[in-house]
Amino acid sequence: MDNTEVTAASGNSAKSGVIVWTPAMTNMMLGFLADLVAKGKRTSSGFREAHHRQCAAVLNEQFKLAVTGEQVRNHLKKWRKIWGRVVILKNLSGALWDENTCTIRLAEEHCAGHCMVSL
Repeated sequence: MDNTEVTAASGNSAKSGVIVWTPAMTNMMLGFLADLVAKGKRTSSGFREAHHRQCAAVLNEQFKLAVTGEQVRNHLKKWRKIWGRVVILKNLSGALWDENTCTIRLAEEHCAGHCMVSL
């Protein structure tokens, strides 16, 4: 498989491929899409392809990259999946949200059933 890594260090790429998302890029993407929601631009079925392309254009301008709308859509899909897991854990009885560390605190029996520890 012929993938091209696109990062802030490597600059533009002629073809769409693998992209390494930095926290700054993710924050900008999520902020841009959150602004669209605040303006009422999001449809009931999600963001339109044009919104993904607009977000990619903003990222490309800010970070001097060649991000595509499809890459934005895939990264958003990843964050939806992560957020889904967070919501499930937050809704468990006995789960506590720690505002200081922005973490979910679980009782040991819940933690063992929902979290895997890799050794």
